Amino acid sequence: MDLQITIPALEEVDLTNCDREPIHISGHIQPHGVLLVVREPELEILQVSENTQDLLGVEPESAIGQDLSLLFDRVQLEKLNACLRNENLKTVNPIKLSVHKAGKSLEFDCILHRVEGVLIVELELATSPENISVFSFYHSVRATVSKIQSAKNLKELCQLTVEEVRKISGFDRVMVYQFDHEGNGAVIAEDKAEMLSPFLGLNYPSSDIPKQARQLYALNWLRLIPDINYQPVPLVSGNHALTSQPLDLSFSVLRSVSPIHIEYLQNMGVAASMSISLMKDKKLWGLIACHNYTPKYLNYELRAACEFIGQVMSLELQSKEGNEDYDYQLHLKSILTKIFEDISTSENLSQVLVKCQHNLLEAVNAQGAAIVFGDNCYRVGQTPQGEALKYLTQWVQNHLNKEIFSTDSLTKCYPEAEEFKDTASGCLAIAISPTQKIYVLWFRPEVIKTVNWAGNPNKPVEKDEEGNPRLSPRKSFELWKENVRYKSLPWKQCEIDAALELKKAMINIVLRQADKLEKLNTALEASVAREREKTANLKTAMSELKRAQTQLVQSERMSSLGQLVAAVAYEVTNPINFIYGNLSYANEYSQKMINLLQLYEQHYPSPSPEVQAQIEAVELEFIVEDLPKLLGSMKVGANRIREIVQSLRNFSRIDEAEIKPVDIHDGLDSALLILSNRLKPKPDRPAIHLIKEYGSLPLVECYAVQINQVFMNVLTNAIDALEEAFVNNNLSSHCGGEEEPVTCGQIRIVTEICPGGKAVAVRIKDNGWGMEEKVCQKIFEPFFTTKQVGKGAGIGLAISHEIAVEQHGGKLTCISAPGEGTELIIEIPLSQTPPTPIVK
Repeated sequence: MDLQITIPALEEVDLTNCDREPIHISGHIQPHGVLLVVREPELEILQVSENTQDLLGVEPESAIGQDLSLLFDRVQLEKLNACLRNENLKTVNPIKLSVHKAGKSLEFDCILHRVEGVLIVELELATSPENISVFSFYHSVRATVSKIQSAKNLKELCQLTVEEVRKISGFDRVMVYQFDHEGNGAVIAEDKAEMLSPFLGLNYPSSDIPKQARQLYALNWLRLIPDINYQPVPLVSGNHALTSQPLDLSFSVLRSVSPIHIEYLQNMGVAASMSISLMKDKKLWGLIACHNYTPKYLNYELRAACEFIGQVMSLELQSKEGNEDYDYQLHLKSILTKIFEDISTSENLSQVLVKCQHNLLEAVNAQGAAIVFGDNCYRVGQTPQGEALKYLTQWVQNHLNKEIFSTDSLTKCYPEAEEFKDTASGCLAIAISPTQKIYVLWFRPEVIKTVNWAGNPNKPVEKDEEGNPRLSPRKSFELWKENVRYKSLPWKQCEIDAALELKKAMINIVLRQADKLEKLNTALEASVAREREKTANLKTAMSELKRAQTQLVQSERMSSLGQLVAAVAYEVTNPINFIYGNLSYANEYSQKMINLLQLYEQHYPSPSPEVQAQIEAVELEFIVEDLPKLLGSMKVGANRIREIVQSLRNFSRIDEAEIKPVDIHDGLDSALLILSNRLKPKPDRPAIHLIKEYGSLPLVECYAVQINQVFMNVLTNAIDALEEAFVNNNLSSHCGGEEEPVTCGQIRIVTEICPGGKAVAVRIKDNGWGMEEKVCQKIFEPFFTTKQVGKGAGIGLAISHEIAVEQHGGKLTCISAPGEGTELIIEIPLSQTPPTPIVK
């Protein structure tokens, strides 16, 4: 038989084609295993690795063209065929198969996958005669997974993962390696042997891992190189190959790696390596990189455990990275709400954007902004000046062909930005109306950053024997520092999202205001033409219209919040009720099984050795003790989620449009739950303390959604008053019911039945500075506000007064004095015949 070595005719890897090196069709494998290419269903051998004689005792030329009965007996083939009936072969890997060599039976781990219409059979010498069971695998990784899932943040998640992977694998060094948006990598967590120098905090250029290698990492989660000094073994074939194309080894566990990568590892002094992919949103987020400084082999079971840990960490990345900026995202939401509030009550978008300029910068954490209205440009904070700003805005208008433009290195796309790098090295831009030339641009200044590279990131070029340039991995990995210039702090995704929300809101407002203006002008012209003598009545009507408009805006904002909360509560309710309901059955079934085991032990106190061994192996006594506790803990957790969901539903009341009896305390607690983030300590002030003195109240007939809106408005005003007092350092020492002076911000909520028993009172008192008597008399008037410009429209308490007094027949009163704080008292009748509600 003619023997052919199947090595693809590939161009030599040089400086120009490193990123094109076809590493997935190398035509070689690593020598610690054997690879067979087999045609189904005949199981005919089409190709083999050249080392079959060494590991299997069979010459490669004699194996090609024969079927697998050459290597395996009938029992082994039946076992193999049974596994091949599975479409997903990964679920049956590894298969324990034995091969007779020189009178001895050798046990192999057989790893299968299909590619390009053929079956790939890879054999590695087994370290154990049997596969571990699913339960044993679960038992071995349960504690590890529990630790990883308990991590509070991304940093802790990464550190726990490297520690657990190193504990399981035994590698000298295990690192988490994260990619940035440019493809550069950074070591953000590390666990190592004491004598090794740390790599933590070092950065590696994107060229260290070429594009095609990243694609393989995304396809194949784990790659092991037991000994980097191995001699690659070529694949050989006779005349039986199905195609002349080289075999795709993307999913092969034995695939030989790039010689450049081997040289790279040798330069680092590494003798063995393993990498585990970390995926987020179906993209390669990073790697768990393992290094050993002597050759090291891990069997398939250990590799599977490490791969599983990588998959668990990948699942946790979404929540842990999201939690990193959770409080910051809530802060941005509150800033946007204030901007929307200002915009919604204004008739001139340009004026209001300038008026709320501080919030406009804070909404995306920028140091400067330019608001372009046609030929006019309003500057806020630190921005480019004069002609430089003019040309930049023109460039943005011509190049803003997407929903949003963002960059932390403006000079890369607009080189002229170098002259104003101190104010605008980073830029974020949105188009409100390209036809009217309305744009908003935000700027961030240059932040010179020192990046610690693991060696010079620029790949060195060496000359070969003929004097041609050849790409060579760097030989030194000593600390190499680089000062990065012309870059700002990067824009976070939540900041980009905030800019998009602002864009959508302003687009809607521009359209709405244009439509309103047109309709209003038409109505006014007709009215003036018909009856000039009724100007006074028209003025009154316009005032009422404006008041109704502001009420509608406030109501829509609360309604939207209620719908969002209700939607979230609804989506969570069904699955958590399913889990909670089935936990009882799970507990009942497990208890029955435990009782049955105990009854069995009473009647058969001395089980057979085989049964006794199995009892000890699975730790039956521990399971009997721990299982009820585990189910109990799950039930407590599920019940807590149900309580939180119920609080959200109580606030939203989205299904309660009519008057009905409700628990007033539910609405108060739900409003407090939504405002809880504002009560927490902030960088510029301590926490606001909440004191609840709830009385025993009967159910109250009311419009629940509207009463919740009153609670939300009153509590928000109390928090605003305290925050202003923190800024002015004039907190009142009185907060009602306190014998000792109060030294911190407090809100006291008291509920009680009014004298006569026909109404309930909710008293909400803060220890802000308070108000003068003449101010107290005006706070329920529309558009009257004590807050700074841009902080409020003066409609919240006016609407609350209308809801309590006109729609529920109750009262809303204010008690306040300078230095004494403010107390708002809401009185609601227990029952009533409701009028048709105005606010819906």
